[in-house]
Amino acid sequence: MYLMLFIFLLLTFSYKLVEILIRKTLLKRMEKYTVLVWAIIIIISVPLFNDEYIFKAPIHYEKALPIFGVLILVYIVSARFSGYNPKGKFNITNFIITYPIIEEIIFRGLILPNLKQFFVSSEIIQVFSMSVTTPVITSAILFAICHLQYYKLSAQSIRFIIIAFLGGILLGAMTEMTQSILFALILHIVFNLFSVIFAMRMSKE
Repeated sequence: MYLMLFIFLLLTFSYKLVEILIRKTLLKRMEKYTVLVWAIIIIISVPLFNDEYIFKAPIHYEKALPIFGVLILVYIVSARFSGYNPKGKFNITNFIITYPIIEEIIFRGLILPNLKQFFVSSEIIQVFSMSVTTPVITSAILFAICHLQYYKLSAQSIRFIIIAFLGGILLGAMTEMTQSILFALILHIVFNLFSVIFAMRMSKE
């Protein structure tokens, strides 16, 4: 039990651990590519877990699709107020593609299903007709906390943490409903994509 909880914490702060490792070794010249090294390490680690939602096709998709459609709109509107504004093609590409893929693998693909070993998956509340359980809330908390490794603590980073927590609940509930990260991954990419689009529009005004 304690080993698995320790692994969850390692996964939560895995980006920062990789960043420190690169800075403290002869790999320092690769610091720009920390996110890609992190992505490779996480993907290689996936087979070490027995329970995962990564490579599974969605179930209950008939019920999930209408909710997914509503959440697409919610995420697009919410992105307008996210405050995210990555700079440069490399960072923008990673923000839209790499981070969503790896974060969904970690928090909804690996941590969420394995949290069921420690918590009863009984419904606490419903959001958009989706059950929010203790594993969903716990994974959302870890997802929110993980954003501290990307940004220094500030009013803006606290805002990012709150957004990540609320988004994590919706993404987790969708993943638990479908037993797959597919819909959550698309939602995550849509949110990040439109955050960039809105940030670019605002910078031109």
